[in-house]
Amino acid sequence: MEPEKHYTTSYENSNKNYSYTSEDKSILDCYIIIPLAKKILEFIPLWFPANMITIISNSLAWLATIIAITARRTPPPLHLPIYLFIPILFFIYLIGDTLDGLHARRTKTGSPLGEFCDHFLDSFVTMELMFCIFSAHNIRTMFLISIFLYIPYIVQIGSFYEKYITKKMYFGKIGSSEAVLILSTFATIGFIPAVHDFMTKPLDIFLFGHNFTISEFALIIQAVSGFSAFVQTLIRTKKLEKGFVLYLLFSLMLTLSTLFLERRRMPLIILTLSFYHIHYSASLLGAIIMKRSCPKPDIILTIAVYFILLFGFRHPVLYAILFIYILVSAFSHAAQFVHENIKYWYWINPKLSPDETTQKTENKTEPIKISAPENNTKT
Repeated sequence: MEPEKHYTTSYENSNKNYSYTSEDKSILDCYIIIPLAKKILEFIPLWFPANMITIISNSLAWLATIIAITARRTPPPLHLPIYLFIPILFFIYLIGDTLDGLHARRTKTGSPLGEFCDHFLDSFVTMELMFCIFSAHNIRTMFLISIFLYIPYIVQIGSFYEKYITKKMYFGKIGSSEAVLILSTFATIGFIPAVHDFMTKPLDIFLFGHNFTISEFALIIQAVSGFSAFVQTLIRTKKLEKGFVLYLLFSLMLTLSTLFLERRRMPLIILTLSFYHIHYSASLLGAIIMKRSCPKPDIILTIAVYFILLFGFRHPVLYAILFIYILVSAFSHAAQFVHENIKYWYWINPKLSPDETTQKTENKTEPIKISAPENNTKT
């Protein structure tokens, strides 16, 4: 049997007291995205900062979301199938998400700030993807929406938590890259009129008085698959910190409370729930990179959100105040981390020495054939 092929990388920068280790078994990453990123890397000048690649690639995911939200509102004469660009933009984002790390290692500018920016901005992609799907498939049931947000976020934050415990980021054979491409394609086909009509048909499967559509049932299957991946992550880590357990419980309580919500405030509630996860994501990423203790979720924030959702305080101003508080709180965590590591921000990369220039390919991630997943060969 041919040995399994995956990419393992371990990058250290003694000048910055910084290291990054990951293991990527993703089929899409190993056979398509990483090879493409390496080809593109040849055209990226050494002076161009890796953090700018991160920002540009993530902006494409935002652009895809804007296309999805506005796709059906385009006037008839200009009604072009722009929704076809959604998976293309997300695919380019995936390439950029790999390219920034390769470029940082090549230019010896890998840093805690770069790692934080990369993963923190990635935490928005989950929300963006789900916005695309909800818009394309006309999903309006608040409880289902919150479930479809909860599962992807605990999968993503679970991978961050695994790194907190094991000091290594792990990507499975069918991992985040495959999920992004599948979900973005699923969003796109929902805009095709004939497909949309078929996928939004009820299945006569009732739960909590709701008749599920084909689209919703497909997302439930995806959610079950994601939860299975999350369980495997917990099995690999073999350790649960109190802060992480509290996050899982509190966010589940918030998800269940949406059973009592009406859908009129849906966009604001989606943003509120998403930023609750992003808020904890920022805290956990800071703890991972700066080697701090596992953070606990904001108790006051959790109680406020839970009571507002559960007891049905319907006033839009109250929802808006709550969302703004979470938004400011999440970005304050990020701003604090950036402030602590601002010395690693580059508008133009520092020049490499002649020796470093000739050896700049040493830190590239190379394919390694191994027979056992637990091998961790440095490259």
